[in-house]
Amino acid sequence: MLKPNKIKLLLALSVILAGVGLTVTIILKTHQSTGPVQILKQLPKNVDISLQKIHYTDTKDGQKRWDLIAEKVEYDKIRDLTLFSAIRMEIFSRGKGDGKLTLRAEKAIYDNKTGDVEAEGNVTVVNEAGMKFETGRLRYESSSSKIDTRDFVKITDGKLTVEGTGMVFMLKEKSVRILHDVTARIGSHTE
Repeated sequence: MLKPNKIKLLLALSVILAGVGLTVTIILKTHQSTGPVQILKQLPKNVDISLQKIHYTDTKDGQKRWDLIAEKVEYDKIRDLTLFSAIRMEIFSRGKGDGKLTLRAEKAIYDNKTGDVEAEGNVTVVNEAGMKFETGRLRYESSSSKIDTRDFVKITDGKLTVEGTGMVFMLKEKSVRILHDVTARIGSHTE
């Protein structure tokens, strides 16, 4: 017959051995199941947040104002800028007959303080009626509702094509001025 002291010793030894066995099992299972660790690409120092494939809709008073789809969005907190890649933006107008504008560009920068936008790389703007504006780069100035560029521009509206260098488009007045080397064609003719 076992004495009570020996029983206590055996129980303590059993508990210790069970604990050690459980610890070894957990360590082995954890060590075996860990595969290669994926290392995330570090953001550039000036970028605080980066998102891939975003879709954002802005509404006011229950009305959709604009819809934004971009491949990549980065936020630079120091300069308070939002940087977009492969952007498509649909802007919905509340005015009669204005319809929807669709802007596409390879890159765009939005200044969060001023509301100004710079777009570049195959910039196109198309309205619902089919009028199309193309350029390499444009700037939207929020305070004056002005779009301007110094690059080559091409505007097509049905059979009318106007080309030139540099442009100022005042949105409120709905006036467009091509600055230099202006040519206009009506109809379709080949050169």
